[in-house]
Amino acid sequence: MSELQGGKSTIGVVLAGGRSSRMGRDKALLVHPQQGNFLQYAEALLSELSLEKIVTSGARPGAIADLVPERGPLGGLYSVALATGADAALVIPVDMPLLGREHLTELLTEGQARGRPCYFDGHFFPLWLPLTGDCVDYLRRAVEGSVRNSVGALLRHLGGESIPIKNAGDWHRNINTPADYLGLSRPDKTLENSFVRDH
Repeated sequence: MSELQGGKSTIGVVLAGGRSSRMGRDKALLVHPQQGNFLQYAEALLSELSLEKIVTSGARPGAIADLVPERGPLGGLYSVALATGADAALVIPVDMPLLGREHLTELLTEGQARGRPCYFDGHFFPLWLPLTGDCVDYLRRAVEGSVRNSVGALLRHLGGESIPIKNAGDWHRNINTPADYLGLSRPDKTLENSFVRDH
């Protein structure tokens, strides 16, 4: 179990509630070059870390459905926070299939040490997010429409900190369109190196 100061723990969260409109089909079910589909890969990746448990956000079997639909990532995080009562979450989107264990381990360590939201320079996901009362209140208001519903606005409100990216490469690339997926389905050195380095 991943412990915060004061005995608090971190859960792993896979955000898989998007409409996948640009892809034209459910991105979570796309075949991953290394292991199963995108969702299975993301869940397996989080399971390699010292986390209390792993949950998936989205309208699918076994997942935590959004309390209010069509509210984006913050809507998913709000529903997860209420459903789990977790103290903090290590959050990854289902459409980042090149993520590796080393990046998430670094983010988890930094987040727990700093006690505030942490993410890599220029990329709001993956994200370590303390689910404090202030955080959950902002998520609620974002869902209700009384504050800006964006990850950037949430992180600014909470005083999030960015972490320098140590390893270059495409590990933070999102797969949003059929063209993106076609490029992933033809493994290049970036994908091969990611597999060797992280496994």
